[in-house]
Amino acid sequence: MRKWGILVYLEQHGQATASELSDAFTVTRTLISRNTWRLIQDNLIQSQVNQTDRRIVRLTLTINGQETVQKSVRQVQANLKDSNQSYNLNKLTKQVETLSQQLAKIN
Repeated sequence: MRKWGILVYLEQHGQATASELSDAFTVTRTLISRNTWRLIQDNLIQSQVNQTDRRIVRLTLTINGQETVQKSVRQVQANLKDSNQSYNLNKLTKQVETLSQQLAKIN
């Protein structure tokens, strides 16, 4: 989940340093470094060293990372839509059952 959070954070903010991420998630920089290293290995994010201050390393999404986040967001939206449709269908089914029972009492 933490890796997913990093991807979403970078999608929303464009870029961040490890310190910014550790502050945002209230975890240690060591933990962020472990997670970002794996994301770099998976070609989901990339690191860019600041030319004027080489201590500053900016993390950004790769094209693959952007596509992964967008695909996941679309899937979540589709799942929510399906869930909402299922809820509405169940609600409608219960209403039809109630109407059928009321009609049976009248007849």
